[in-house]
Amino acid sequence: MRVPAWPLRWPGRGHARRLAGLSLAGFVLLQVAASAQPASAQPASAGAAGAGAAGTPAGHRTVVSFTFDDGDADQMTAARILRAYRMPATFYVITGAVGTPNYLTLADLRQLARAGNEIGGHTVSHLDLTHLSAAEARRQICQGRDVLTRWGFRVTSFAYPGAAYDRAAQAIARECGFTGARIATGLRSPGCPGCAAAETIPPARPYAIRTPGQVDTSWTLADLQRVVVTAERSGGGWVPFIFHHVCTTGSCGQLSIKASTLNAFAAWLAQRQRSTGTVVKTVAGVMGGTVRPPVPVRPAAAHGVRNPSLESVTRSSAIDLATESAGRPGTFLTCWMEGGYGDNTARWQRTQDAHSGRWAQQLTMSHFHSGGAQLLPTFDLGACSLPVTAGRSYQLGTWYTSTARTQFTVYYRDGTGRWRYWASSPYFQAAGQWTQAQWQTPPVPAGATGLSFGLSLFSNGTLTTDDYSFAVPPPDSTRRIVDWALLGVLALIGMTVVVRRTRVARLLTRGPRAGPPPGAGSAPRTTRPPAGSGRRVS
Repeated sequence: MRVPAWPLRWPGRGHARRLAGLSLAGFVLLQVAASAQPASAQPASAGAAGAGAAGTPAGHRTVVSFTFDDGDADQMTAARILRAYRMPATFYVITGAVGTPNYLTLADLRQLARAGNEIGGHTVSHLDLTHLSAAEARRQICQGRDVLTRWGFRVTSFAYPGAAYDRAAQAIARECGFTGARIATGLRSPGCPGCAAAETIPPARPYAIRTPGQVDTSWTLADLQRVVVTAERSGGGWVPFIFHHVCTTGSCGQLSIKASTLNAFAAWLAQRQRSTGTVVKTVAGVMGGTVRPPVPVRPAAAHGVRNPSLESVTRSSAIDLATESAGRPGTFLTCWMEGGYGDNTARWQRTQDAHSGRWAQQLTMSHFHSGGAQLLPTFDLGACSLPVTAGRSYQLGTWYTSTARTQFTVYYRDGTGRWRYWASSPYFQAAGQWTQAQWQTPPVPAGATGLSFGLSLFSNGTLTTDDYSFAVPPPDSTRRIVDWALLGVLALIGMTVVVRRTRVARLLTRGPRAGPPPGAGSAPRTTRPPAGSGRRVS
């Protein structure tokens, strides 16, 4: 950078005295201001800056983050409480649940983002990543981020569903473009009094960001405050809290915090910011970094029903949303899930009364008032659910015995990973012996990428199923013959029309034949047949 060579001019004596007086006054004012400045507002020294890079942020000893998992609809209450204290939060969203009952809508997410909150990834289907194939885990993490990005959000933060993670999941989170991923353990809390007081800034393991655990109904206001104070007294650092439901009624689920408790904690933190310099930031606000582009993933290839004879069992990949815990080991069918809704009691069990192999699955329904239940291929992104092509029909099948009538219930997955009810087959009557149920679906709706189906029981009774099948229906030879015949007739009609139009066009082009003109002033001659010829002229 070039410095302009300004001409130098020495001031006169009077002017020099005035400059000296002004300089002395300015020096005195600066000293007074420096002595009045609070310690928390003083410029950071080189040592403080180094501490910020290695352990705590420069200028702020302790940072608190409010994180909310799953995108539950009642989290809008939390957003309103925190906004009153000008505190942002990070909301980790299951993209396949957005817009479904009891979850945030896309409009809610956009409102949260406009208010300064962060929208983070929490996969598409909220499954245990440690019990998925590498391809399915990659689809879950990358596609969830891709959907949020297409909705217009800047997505850099990720949280593992059910806090289940391993090295493979950490690597995939990094490959999918996230700058960090949060777990649910590692910091001091009522459940872990010997853990570290705070996470370092930046974290030593950015894809395993530690927390004091999941806040539930056992946590009190004093517990929340104690976690923060412990971090402050231990040299500061980062304390990310995990919340789920925000309860405004007297009856709260296990993973809930009362709105009154959250409000009291936010008010206490606001006072803490003024007295100790502790601040509230989003996860992205702490981690920093740039927003990476979405990472494309290959969709699952077409396949038939996985584990069709219901022989294989494994630990379920489903996460219990009430407790955020993974499924019980060895107690449920590989690639299958229990579906149901309404007011009834459904009991599932394996039975050796099988159509083939050793095992079948039995559903017993009692206390029925409404709804239904069915065994379904797992709602995922194609490892277990059935990849389909929009506009194509499919043949569904299974063998069953039942004490009540039943029917196929079919769901489809759209491009955002959301599962929707689609169609039901005609009824199949109760059967005391193994009977095959088959049904060809209508053409799959536009935008659908996957199907899941099962026989439903919607009354008191017992339904046993085995040997499921799913395929593209074979072409109907009779229908094909009829179609070709119709095409032939249409082609013949078309050719006939073309030929007739061609002839008419030629006649119009030639015009009528011209005979010899009659003589001037004479009448045209009339030709008569010779007498006795017997011909009549018309």
